[in-house]
Amino acid sequence: MIFYDRKPSIRAHAYELLSRHLPENLPARTTLLKDASIIRAGEFGEKRVDQLLSPFASDECLIGFNLIFPFDGETIQIDHLLLTPSFALTIETKHLKGHILLDLENEQMYRHEPDGSIFTSTHPSLQTERHRKGLLQLFKKMNIDLPIYSLITFTHQNVHLEAVGTHTVLPKEICRIERLTMKLRELCESDLPPKMTPDQLLHVSQTLKTYTVNEKIYNTLERLNLSYSQLIPGVWCHQCAELSCIWTGRRFRCLVCREPNDETYQDTLFVYLTFVSDSIANKQARMMLKLARPGTARILMLRAGLEPFYKTSKRFYRMNKPFRAN
Repeated sequence: MIFYDRKPSIRAHAYELLSRHLPENLPARTTLLKDASIIRAGEFGEKRVDQLLSPFASDECLIGFNLIFPFDGETIQIDHLLLTPSFALTIETKHLKGHILLDLENEQMYRHEPDGSIFTSTHPSLQTERHRKGLLQLFKKMNIDLPIYSLITFTHQNVHLEAVGTHTVLPKEICRIERLTMKLRELCESDLPPKMTPDQLLHVSQTLKTYTVNEKIYNTLERLNLSYSQLIPGVWCHQCAELSCIWTGRRFRCLVCREPNDETYQDTLFVYLTFVSDSIANKQARMMLKLARPGTARILMLRAGLEPFYKTSKRFYRMNKPFRAN
């Protein structure tokens, strides 16, 4: 049984929207689009694993995809979670190609790029350990004693894995996708005693769903050394692929192709509320949308589903379910 379906990454989409409001020659814009591309590639790999796991789904093997839980003031994102009466299993997916060097001693994973640069990331074993701790914390809240195991799978067909440093043998939990189902069957066929019934397991899965939270976006402008003043205001035209829409005749219309774009102003508001502040005043909305009248900005923000708060003279608007991490 699939108890939690995959949702598309908000972060990749948000980075792409933010890049629209940055000058093309700005290095931060290139970084944003590269980060978005990496996230999209990761989703592709995760969906490959989804397909391999789906046949295992049953009343005694409940599967969740891309679950995000609060942990230590931040969040953990578990790519795949399997719940059985005997154990829980987290699977971390990496869709990377090339020669990947895994240095457990220095807690690093890295790869030499063709341009001479070095791609670095946290060793995936540290990520899965954090996932295990976060899940264990939730299990304690639910009074559940279920052992938690982890697997890390690399899904790209052109990947070569090598352990370096003191530990020259890859950890047992790391494998290519071709060996994932074999490892999973070994775990399922082990002699681990059952800890709960299928009905109890279903209750656990439904309770875990109540703990999930939205994907959060942390300090992107600060990380890229950007400021609000560098953002280019305007509303996007899909046809022309530029911020060329203005408010005219009670709708947004492109100055170049004259096509209407009635919804893309919401993307501009999303960028402000996700990357600049978790609330927006009428003045800032008028600046970002290039509007002249406060009444127009108010109507558009309400139409976009933003929630007003505070009194009229100091009224702000916010999203009901924000993605910005405070």
